[in-house]
Amino acid sequence: MSVSKEIVSLKIRTSGVVPVFYHPDMDVLLKVVSICYQCGLRVFEFMHQRDNKGLRFFEHLVVRSLEFPDLTFGVGTVLDATMTERYIKAGASFVASPFLRPDMGQVALDYNVLWMPGCTTLAEIERAKALGATFINVLPGNVLGFDFITPIARQYPDLNLIPSGIADLRESSLRKWFEAGVWGIKLGPQIFTKEDIAAKDWSKITNNLKDLLSSIKRIKSSLTLDSVPE
Repeated sequence: MSVSKEIVSLKIRTSGVVPVFYHPDMDVLLKVVSICYQCGLRVFEFMHQRDNKGLRFFEHLVVRSLEFPDLTFGVGTVLDATMTERYIKAGASFVASPFLRPDMGQVALDYNVLWMPGCTTLAEIERAKALGATFINVLPGNVLGFDFITPIARQYPDLNLIPSGIADLRESSLRKWFEAGVWGIKLGPQIFTKEDIAAKDWSKITNNLKDLLSSIKRIKSSLTLDSVPE
């Protein structure tokens, strides 16, 4: 069963990170989910593989969700309205897409599930907002940069902007994204690298994720303190 949009929103804002991952080995997929959970994340985006196998994997994740109390599952890289509905019926609490598809937004609206369309221009973001989107997946983040975010966040403070594809995870760089006004960032191969996954170096992945979350926590804490009037 999906959770409310408000709860998904709160979980994303609390952690500042949406992990995105898929692996054809269910044991590896569950291990990465477990690492995210143990590191304190309470939202996880399953990466759809554009076939029915991906849907079956997601259904299995939902069945195993009792092992991860309070963990909310969503799905990304969804391409059409039909698959959007199938994932929602399978238990997705949010659906993300690499582009803007109004028909997908309508399905999510009908089921009262959070919709996160992918946008690359201000015009697309404004259209997505008009269609009812409150979360926008800004991509590619590494190309658009945090300077793209700043004026949009100021113009539309009610929008939740989440970039994908950020390559520089140094704290100084991450700070600029949050100062620009993002609610969180999406992370996949930057943390779950092919080399570490192939080597099953779970300790390295765990430590890298913990370090990243600690950096973001410091950033968010300092920004909150800066916003408090003296």
